[in-house]
Amino acid sequence: MSYLLYFGHVNIDVMLRVQNFGNVGESREVLGYETRLGGTAYNAYMSLLALRVPSKIFSVIGPEIEGIDGYFVRDDKTPTCWLISDGREQMAYVYQGKWKELDRMEIDIPLKDFEWLHFSTGNPKFYIGVARKAKELGRKISFDPSQEIHYIYDEKTFMEMLSLADLFFCNEKEYEKALDFAKDKLFEKIIIRTEGEMGASIYMPNEGWDHIEAEEVNVVDTTGAGDTFRAGFYAALYYGYGIKESVKYGNLAAAKVVQTKSTFYAGTWDDLNEK
Repeated sequence: MSYLLYFGHVNIDVMLRVQNFGNVGESREVLGYETRLGGTAYNAYMSLLALRVPSKIFSVIGPEIEGIDGYFVRDDKTPTCWLISDGREQMAYVYQGKWKELDRMEIDIPLKDFEWLHFSTGNPKFYIGVARKAKELGRKISFDPSQEIHYIYDEKTFMEMLSLADLFFCNEKEYEKALDFAKDKLFEKIIIRTEGEMGASIYMPNEGWDHIEAEEVNVVDTTGAGDTFRAGFYAALYYGYGIKESVKYGNLAAAKVVQTKSTFYAGTWDDLNEK
């Protein structure tokens, strides 16, 4: 049995680096740009691969993408994300391709082969159907809508997906949106909230919040830090750590990647504890 099936995007990232974002109607100089493979599932998968966690991904990909272990819907174009980053914050514009059609397709995924299913960016209606089947099989489910909580999910789809989840991932802005949707029902779930350079906080029902500080590092770029955090978290779970301790390893993995221009972690498990 594989440990984790990670649902999310594998996409072409067109990354623009700017001094600041500006306002609507204004122009800003692009200080540099590059095109590379990325996406929530890709960044997490590459990090999980380095950490030697038995994992596969589900995604929509174009004809040019090869060499990734998982389950895929082929499209004539690979989904593309235009990422604008000032080095600490980022904005994204996404071409979804066939992701929008998945809830109308018959797709067979061997859910019984995995202990955890992680639902990141993607098609909410499709994910709800898959998560229901996984729940019937007794699989553990993480719900992690990421930035798509702001423009793809509505209250109905959010609440349906949340009801099926054991664990909810978010950052601070996504947490506020989740509260708007779910109110007190959010606190029926384990919540892991990433907080940038401050680290992360975890909420356990009937226990409350705990904050896990991140080490202070020289930040080069935060792109991919959240995906890498999740990989570090799951790696720690896989190696036998508890949920709270695993958040610490998520912080450690994210701290490693933000010191580079990479969007994923390429070191070993042992490297995480090295300064």
